[in-house]
Amino acid sequence: MPRGRKGSPQESVDSILLAISRREDIDPNTMSHYLDRLDEEWAEGAREKVLHLLRSNDALAQAAALRILSELATDFDLEGLEDFVTDPTVSDLAKLSLSPILKELGSEMADEGIIEYLNDPAGAIRQMQMRLLELVGQNEMGVETILEDVVSMPVERRFAFINWLGNSNDPRAANLLVPLLENQTGKVVMAVIDALEQLGPISINQTIPALNHLIATSSNRQLKQQARTVLGRLTMQSMLGSEDAAMMEARQQQYPPYQARVSSIDGSGTQLIMLSWQRPDGLIKGVNILYQDQKGIKDCYGLDEMDSEQWDNLVEDLDEQGFSSFKVSFDYARAVVMEARSLNRRTRTRLPIAYSIWRPLTEAGLRDKKAQARLPATHLEPMELNAETIALARHADELYRLKEFSSWLYEPIERIEPFISRYWTAQNAFPTSTSGRRKSKLKVQEQQSLLEELVDDALDALIDEKWRATYAARLLRQAALLQHVGQTESIPLMRATATLLAPASNVALREQAFPSMLLHVSIEQGPLRLMVESLRSGSLSSFPVEFFQQD
Repeated sequence: MPRGRKGSPQESVDSILLAISRREDIDPNTMSHYLDRLDEEWAEGAREKVLHLLRSNDALAQAAALRILSELATDFDLEGLEDFVTDPTVSDLAKLSLSPILKELGSEMADEGIIEYLNDPAGAIRQMQMRLLELVGQNEMGVETILEDVVSMPVERRFAFINWLGNSNDPRAANLLVPLLENQTGKVVMAVIDALEQLGPISINQTIPALNHLIATSSNRQLKQQARTVLGRLTMQSMLGSEDAAMMEARQQQYPPYQARVSSIDGSGTQLIMLSWQRPDGLIKGVNILYQDQKGIKDCYGLDEMDSEQWDNLVEDLDEQGFSSFKVSFDYARAVVMEARSLNRRTRTRLPIAYSIWRPLTEAGLRDKKAQARLPATHLEPMELNAETIALARHADELYRLKEFSSWLYEPIERIEPFISRYWTAQNAFPTSTSGRRKSKLKVQEQQSLLEELVDDALDALIDEKWRATYAARLLRQAALLQHVGQTESIPLMRATATLLAPASNVALREQAFPSMLLHVSIEQGPLRLMVESLRSGSLSSFPVEFFQQD
């Protein structure tokens, strides 16, 4: 889509293209500024100058052109891009590099359609494959970019790609093969094992730790047996002893930790874990992992070539988006990651492909159970259920004074929506206060009475043992995080509340402050939440219009 204008930058199109082609340190604000300027001149010659860059034999210039086209090209440019592909004077590599953009624009030339316009199809594809391996060899970000496309390929094409990697005789191919061992179907994983064997000893530093990990974590007997067989043959081919093979993982490249951060747990049980490492050149690489406590690792994306200021800006941006985080020890952050990872296994939830790429860094040195046992606890223990604990838990409504609990509302919102609708629709039925404080006070009393009635009904209809167990666990995990960062004042209250909330406590829900308070807040803040959900879905059709009506 075309970008909106932001002011009137004075840089010429030529100077901007030169800067993008030659500089690798352009900050996001400046790049956005450049793209706005190019967008202003797009139809007046900027597009043709970008395509001229793509024609060159300069790899940096071609990469700059592709970056610009991916941001600015629209359906109106499709005919011009297709003409570029059909031009016999354009290099095959330049044509192939346009394929993702053509695909996004819905061109029939994307993928196989582009082949007939190549001067030397076989040679061009080999060049493209070599460039792909060069991208893989740079960092994890290149691997992420490629594998996101690979996992979306039809199965037949995925098999062909895996087979090509196995026959490439290039150790960088293992960077793409190893992550595919973790989140693909059994047949695909079997093909990956065969491809790793085909690569042979040239990639053994990655292959042996990866196969050992597969053997230790997979529940598929056939895959484990195949992995053991290939591992044995590769070990023999490489003339390695068992101790040498065991040390392979320890010798994989590691970086010193830079910073670890963990967000508080929000109302849906979601938590963000940020891990970063310092590269030899002083820049920072890192990974952000999104953990949802009913599924495990839900999402993951990597970062690289950041300086300390960019890292700080990222933390601030995430804080503004609702993911305020605490600086924690690296071991604590990794303990949360391992907890999330084990939940993926228990729930059979497939890992994001990006996590498989970053796993050698995030889980380095944690293969054996003894190493994992030394990690800090990610949850605290409940208290003994006695009169003191019950008395303390009566103050659970005070937890909502903490910002870490501001988002703790009833989930899923669809189940509580009827109670929200009843409460807020009834506001219009109460008499309007027009003659003094007495009627106003009466109205408030009636509203409060209705709210209490709805909360009691909701306690019976919405809160079951599974919900109690889930929120009791969240309270104990939140308490562990706050204890780790030294905010201990509210921890006894959180532990006491979790003790009562656990199904085993047998304390009646109506005798507990926490679930009632959560439902109170959820119903009272209902219209705002419903509006937010409607805006997210792009439609207000499901939002009750009576909420907008005035008395």
